[in-house]
Amino acid sequence: MNNMNDERGNLSIDFLIGFTVFMLAFIWVASMVSGIMVGLQSSHIDYDAVAYRTGVILVEDPGWPASPPWEFYGDDQKYEISRFGLAISKNSPGILSQDKVNRFFCSSFIYPDDYHSRAIFGDYPYRFNISVTDVERAKGQSVGDILPDGYGYIRRLVKVKGESNATIGTAYFTQYDYTNTENVTEHEFSILIDNTKLQEYMRNPVYQIDPTREQIMINITDLRSTITEFPTAVPPIMQATSTITLQSIKVYKLEGGILSMVRTFDTPYIDGSSTATTPGPLCLVKENISLIINPRILDIMQAGYSKVYFNLTFSVNPASTFLNNTNARSQPFDYNYFKENVTQPRLRDAVVEVAVW
Repeated sequence: MNNMNDERGNLSIDFLIGFTVFMLAFIWVASMVSGIMVGLQSSHIDYDAVAYRTGVILVEDPGWPASPPWEFYGDDQKYEISRFGLAISKNSPGILSQDKVNRFFCSSFIYPDDYHSRAIFGDYPYRFNISVTDVERAKGQSVGDILPDGYGYIRRLVKVKGESNATIGTAYFTQYDYTNTENVTEHEFSILIDNTKLQEYMRNPVYQIDPTREQIMINITDLRSTITEFPTAVPPIMQATSTITLQSIKVYKLEGGILSMVRTFDTPYIDGSSTATTPGPLCLVKENISLIINPRILDIMQAGYSKVYFNLTFSVNPASTFLNNTNARSQPFDYNYFKENVTQPRLRDAVVEVAVW
């Protein structure tokens, strides 16, 4: 009897040990399976992660190519752009470039394909909506679909670096004696961009004027006001119908003490037109000229640390006094950090929102 009781006790202990081992193994396998399946349990978490990653790339990365910056690649070169990024530099996360923002929302990029391969990444065909709202200007730009009921989302508070630009008008012409007193037909006006001074004078990229990474705009206004007199032989009717023609814009580079003409500038905007006009005998000007100079020009010239001159040649008919700064009394207009000459860059509050589903 005692032996039978001992055997039954041993069987009970063996059963308990085996059952315990089985349960431990079951729990371990169950935990492993749940870890494998975690990505399938909640697509919402996955969407939030994609939205977060996209937001980080946009507001903390300048994109690629970086030199010259991707935002200045034309529509025919957009396939050379491998990554969108809106930050002015990798050292200034959260500070966006106005040029990059404008280019990012340009209609030449096709939603979703162009954006998916350069901002969203991954093989999964996500849909998305990306927007940048300029708080100060109460202006928003967006690209993408209308938001569905469920989506991943990230919101980032950022700053947008404003443009620098110069407007040269009547007051400046008078103050610096930029009107030629000779009654002649041909007149010249020069603009200096001293890249060495611009890049070394202000070291903080947040407030730097840097033509190697950002476009600059120069507006020459009130041109007719510089005609102050005609030769006495010119009758009043001819004075009233006088014409101003922008004949050419030649670009010179001063390097190693040598001044050389390296190219022509063929895309000025005349009298508020949204279409660039080629200088020449038919390029008539009523009052205003705008030059938009982007880094690709300096990159082609290999002029990142040189002095660059933009020399505008005008023809006035009949001969008269006119805008001029290439005589012995005047110097070229200097695009610099003096606020009397140039509107300085400053930061504006903005919001970046990314939704992915």
